Amino acid sequence: MRTALLLSSLAIAGMASAQIFQSGFETWTDGSPDGWMGSKSNIGAANVAQVTDNVHGGTSAVSLTNATSSHKRFTTQVLPVVNGQSYEVSFWVRGTGDIRVGLFDGRPGGSSGYATYSAYTAATTTWVQVTQTIVAGNDTTDAEFILSVRNTAAPDNLVVDDVTISEAGAPEEVSIYAIQYTTDASGDSPLAGQTVSTGGIVTGDLPDTGDGYFIQSGTGPWSGIYVYDADHAPAIGDSVTFTAAVSEYFGITELSGISNFTVVSSGNSVTPFDVATGDVSLEPLESVLVRVVDATCTVAPSGATFGKYNVDDGSGECVIGKAMYTTTPAPEVGQVFTIIGVNFYDFGEYNIQPRMASDVDLSTAVGDAGELATVAVGPNPAHDLLTVHLGDAAGQPVNYRFTDVQGRTVLSGQLAAATNRIDVADVPAGLYHLTLRTLEGTRTFAVQVVR
Repeated sequence: MRTALLLSSLAIAGMASAQIFQSGFETWTDGSPDGWMGSKSNIGAANVAQVTDNVHGGTSAVSLTNATSSHKRFTTQVLPVVNGQSYEVSFWVRGTGDIRVGLFDGRPGGSSGYATYSAYTAATTTWVQVTQTIVAGNDTTDAEFILSVRNTAAPDNLVVDDVTISEAGAPEEVSIYAIQYTTDASGDSPLAGQTVSTGGIVTGDLPDTGDGYFIQSGTGPWSGIYVYDADHAPAIGDSVTFTAAVSEYFGITELSGISNFTVVSSGNSVTPFDVATGDVSLEPLESVLVRVVDATCTVAPSGATFGKYNVDDGSGECVIGKAMYTTTPAPEVGQVFTIIGVNFYDFGEYNIQPRMASDVDLSTAVGDAGELATVAVGPNPAHDLLTVHLGDAAGQPVNYRFTDVQGRTVLSGQLAAATNRIDVADVPAGLYHLTLRTLEGTRTFAVQVVR
C-alpha cells in the first residue's frame, strides 16, 4: 500500500468555524510540550526539544529531529472528531526537512485507523505558514492529529510553532471533468492538493491490488478518474459519491482519503468512448472507459511483455494490460480484436485494461471498415492541417465528418485523392472524432487538436 495526498494546501471559502486545538508550545512538562506526544507518536523524546530563539510567536517553539528518510510521527493528545467533518490544520515551520500531516481516527478498513497522509512539504530557513485540510473518517473522541517528519538536518532541523486545528466548511462539490480537465502540459489537475466532493459510476476495479477502482461521469475525454481506496469495494455499475483529496501520483490524477462514501444506486452503465489505438496515450483519455475496434494483435503476450499484448488498428500500437482481466486464450499475432477497457496509466505507459471476458471480442475480419481499414490519419495531435491517406479507399468518394465530443459537426466534406488535407486551423483545441464513410463501411478516428 502507498500513501497519497489527503490535504488541501488551499483554503476553501468559509472553512474555519470552530477551533478544537491550539498550541504555541509555550508550556512544557518534564521536557515534553503540553498537548503533544500522544500514543501514536513514535518520534523519540530526545528528538523533541524546546526552542527559545527565533520563534514565530510567544517565547517558545518545538524542534523535531529525524535525519532518516523514514517518517516519524509527532502527534497531539486525543481530540474528538466527527466522521465526514473537514478539519483545517494550520502551523508555522522553518528549518531543514520535510513535514506532512496525517490523522489517526480509528477508522475501519484497510487504513489501519489512519487517514492518508499529505504530500511532504519542504521547509525553508524562514518561517512559512502551512494551512491544510483533512477529513475524518470515523466518529471518535480518541483521534490524534499527526505531524510527520523526515530528512531533517542541523543546525535547526524542523522548528514548528503556533499550531491551530479548526473545524472547516464542507468541501466544494465538483465534477470529474473539473478535476481532470487541464491545459497544463504536465497533465496535472488544476485542483491537485484540494479536498473535494465528487462522484460517478464505477467502471472497473483492481482486484489484484485491492486498493482502487475507476469512476466516470458521462463519456468521452476528461470523464474518468482513478480512486485510491482500500476501505470500500463498490461494484461495477454502482453510482457513488464521496469526499476525497485530489493528487498526482507518478503521472496519474487520482482521488484518495475517501470519506462520506455513499452508494447512490446500482446497475448503471457507461458507454465506452471509441478511440484509435494510436491515440490511447492522449492525456484527456486517462482513466476513461474506451473501445478500440478491429485492432490487429502485433505483439503476443509473453514473459517479456509481462503477459500484456499490443494491438494496432492502423493508427499505431497500444498496449492491452491485464490488471483487471487476463485475455484468455492468449491472443496470437494477426488476430483481430474489438476491445473495451479502462485506459490506465501504469508503469510509464497507458494500457487499455479489459475488465472481463466480454470486453475482448475476437473478430474474424477487419469488420465493417472495408477498404477504410487501410486509412492513416496524422499528425495527431494536429495543429493546422490533418492529413488523411485513403490507402485502398483512394479513388472513390469518401465522406467525412469532424465532430466534437458533444457530437456536433465542426467540419464535413468529401475526400477522394490518395492524400488529402483537412484544414483545422480554426478549430478550437480539444479532442474530436473524424468519421469516414463509404458505401462499404465506416471508420472513426479520435483526433486531438492543439494550439
